[in-house]
Amino acid sequence: MSALPILCYHNVASAPKEARFKLLYVSPESFERQLWTLRRLGLRGVSMGEGLARLGNGTTQGCVAFTFDDGYADTVTTAAPLMKRYGFAATCYVVSSGLGTFNRWDAEYLGERKPLMNRAQLGEWIAAGMEVGSHSVSHQRLQELPQHAALEEIAESRSALRNMLGVPIEHFAYPFGQFSAETVALVRRAGYASAVTVLRGVAQECDDRLRLPRILVNGERGLWHYLLHVATPYERLRRRRRPP
Repeated sequence: MSALPILCYHNVASAPKEARFKLLYVSPESFERQLWTLRRLGLRGVSMGEGLARLGNGTTQGCVAFTFDDGYADTVTTAAPLMKRYGFAATCYVVSSGLGTFNRWDAEYLGERKPLMNRAQLGEWIAAGMEVGSHSVSHQRLQELPQHAALEEIAESRSALRNMLGVPIEHFAYPFGQFSAETVALVRRAGYASAVTVLRGVAQECDDRLRLPRILVNGERGLWHYLLHVATPYERLRRRRRPP
């Protein structure tokens, strides 16, 4: 059965000493080691668009989908040049109302106001051969909103990004990774081709495209832990053993 590891990154930067959630930070040096090692193993990073097309036609062998949540500026200033050097592509899920601002939804929790990409930087990301997805309008917990408000968060973000950038916006990431059956129905209604969660596992051909699992890249773990989850059958076997 065709399968696709989908990696979930947030920050490609060194974690501040006072950061409360350091696992969300992958240092530039560690990130480049990951890219170098994957390429040496014959693997290639792809966007969600390419990855899902390959998942559908059974040609995912050797492919790993790279995704970045939130749209931090270091995604384009640090991660993109490294990925381009190694011939990798990725999808970045952007908070449409947050362009040029900071992470209002968790700055207090993380203890850091991190700058988000502005419009020009988002254009640079696309020009580098990368893909843009939606992460809602303002990164709220969608399942806690009234249905009309949740639909606006989901649909308006897609419309705003598409009109601003002139490119298709086909992929969605649930804010905080949280969703309900009603949220999934709204994402389907908004016309997205896929949506990713933070449920652990490797995406398989039979999966609902609007509930895709990902592998969260933990910046506090080393390269061998990364490779165990990404480049071996570990996650596939773990999923098979998971009780129904």
